[in-house]
Amino acid sequence: MKPLRTWLASAAFAATASFFSPSLANAACAIEGSGEVNVITNFFPTLELLAAKMKECAKPGLKVEVKLTTEMKTEIPRAFEAASSPFDGAAVANSSIVQLQSKGQLMPLNDLVAKYKDTYKIEDQMLIRFGDDIMAVAFMANAQILYYRKDILEKHGIAVPTTYDELLAACEKLKGDPEVDHCFSAAYGNSWELGNEFIDIFVAMGGQLADPQTSQATFNGPEGVATLELMAKLAGYMSPNALAIDFGGVKQEMQQGRTAMAFLWGDIAASMDNPEESKVVDKVGLAVAPKAKADGAISTLFWWDGYVIPKNLDGDPDLTFQVMMEAIKAETVTENNDITLWLRSNYKPTKYADAIVKSVEAGAPPFPMTPQVDLAILALGENIGDAIAGKESAQQSLDDAAKAYTRAATDAGYLK
Repeated sequence: MKPLRTWLASAAFAATASFFSPSLANAACAIEGSGEVNVITNFFPTLELLAAKMKECAKPGLKVEVKLTTEMKTEIPRAFEAASSPFDGAAVANSSIVQLQSKGQLMPLNDLVAKYKDTYKIEDQMLIRFGDDIMAVAFMANAQILYYRKDILEKHGIAVPTTYDELLAACEKLKGDPEVDHCFSAAYGNSWELGNEFIDIFVAMGGQLADPQTSQATFNGPEGVATLELMAKLAGYMSPNALAIDFGGVKQEMQQGRTAMAFLWGDIAASMDNPEESKVVDKVGLAVAPKAKADGAISTLFWWDGYVIPKNLDGDPDLTFQVMMEAIKAETVTENNDITLWLRSNYKPTKYADAIVKSVEAGAPPFPMTPQVDLAILALGENIGDAIAGKESAQQSLDDAAKAYTRAATDAGYLK
């Protein structure tokens, strides 16, 4: 068995929120220098911890602000394409970095990494490269996995599903169980999440989102139809309001015992055992995502999150880099080991991260880091809901999504 760091380096870079309180007790930030650093990030437990770590660097003469927002997918591109960005740094992931990089909006970090590599023990598997340029320093890994009620499945004699056919059969068997409102939950509640759910299954079906030579949409072929028809079947066992329930809502459904199984990000696994927010403590099991086809791949992709610096910042990139590296230094991992699957070698895998590690071991590919994929997610998410709701055919919804993608890709210069 390969060490975790080897899996992560080979799988992710070829292109668990714990109920224990995060520790903020590592050595005080020792940055020299003055100025102002503003960072924008997504909003989930690991990034809340790292935001607090960055703010520890504030002192007389050094102001550190971190904006946590769920609107970062629109705010970051808007800031990075302005004449000057109000943010000096940002947290990004596989999908969000590609648009920024393709537009030349990111500052290469090679010199800063070389300068501070020893100070902050920056490891090679943390470095995200485009060609020879280091464009991000990653700190955590993630994947979507299957959450399931151990007690419910055991009561009905149901094995943990390893394929979506098995999951659908399990849901049929669980009909009418008074302990849960519905069998399955997934994040269909906003455009990006819905598009991402499609892509997880579509890639496992063997589909290709766009022609690599022409960038023309190819997701509206047979694999796309099969994917969307499967999603519609799954929706039949979900909440009647499934198309309005986002990731946070799915998490709550699992924690409150309203669903028997759910497809969720692995880094929030430990929150299921948090008695302050969960009614299903010690009742939830974790497994790799089901296969879309019995002889196919698991239906999940491998992700990383990391920090970048825009070219158009007003502030000091050296100071910004130090503040961000202070947050993700080795001591943070040691003191907060259980909060996520860290990319540092001193991370010790926990039972909450085991399904993510097994997903990588099972061959979960990294999310494709191409700008066309990000456009495809949005086009799909904004158009496939009608097919899931039974208002039109899968083919019609996918053709509508292909037209939307074509307009966006043409506007972006990927199609002529």
